[in-house]
Amino acid sequence: MFNLLLLIRKDIILLRNFIPLFLLSILFVAYVQKDSSSMFAAFQSLLLLVYSCSMDAQNNNTKFVIGLPVSRQEIVLAKYLSLIPYNFIGLVCSLVLFLISFSFGYSISPVYWIGVYLTLLMIPLTASIYLPIHYWLGYKNFYFNTFFNVVVTITTISAGASLTNSSVFSKITHLKLQDHLVQIGLIGIVYLFILYFSYKISLRLFSREEL
Repeated sequence: MFNLLLLIRKDIILLRNFIPLFLLSILFVAYVQKDSSSMFAAFQSLLLLVYSCSMDAQNNNTKFVIGLPVSRQEIVLAKYLSLIPYNFIGLVCSLVLFLISFSFGYSISPVYWIGVYLTLLMIPLTASIYLPIHYWLGYKNFYFNTFFNVVVTITTISAGASLTNSSVFSKITHLKLQDHLVQIGLIGIVYLFILYFSYKISLRLFSREEL
């Protein structure tokens, strides 16, 4: 467990120079969607994971880390667990944007926080697609990371504009959780299985990689 914390700390330290650019992207998304959809700026925290993977590839950090007393399993698992602090950063950014929008008199959607929670749940699912591809491509994933960043940004903007005005959020708002416990439980099991299956694929690909 201590090794996992150190590996996550290593990624966060690598991101220090990226934080200003990350904040600018958050402000950009918030400006584009300031009327109703700034909650989807939380999804931009996924870029923190992408950038940390890019830094590992560009600086050959993985080759250095693999020489330390840590296993490949811990290295891969740390990438998945790093989503916890990244999600927390996304939540804090959403809170800050909410306060800024409120203070400037912008209209705040009544389902703002529902959108935030759904967005934070989508981040690990998206990462479960990204990380296996990252470990499959290895050090050749520079162009893929660039493409993925563009897709995340465009999807964030377009999804925020369309989903907020759809009937999805209104249905969720009036949903009584106690009446759908079985369905929610099944969805939760599938959710965890997808993350676990993604982790096993990433570990298998990384174990085959020659460093």
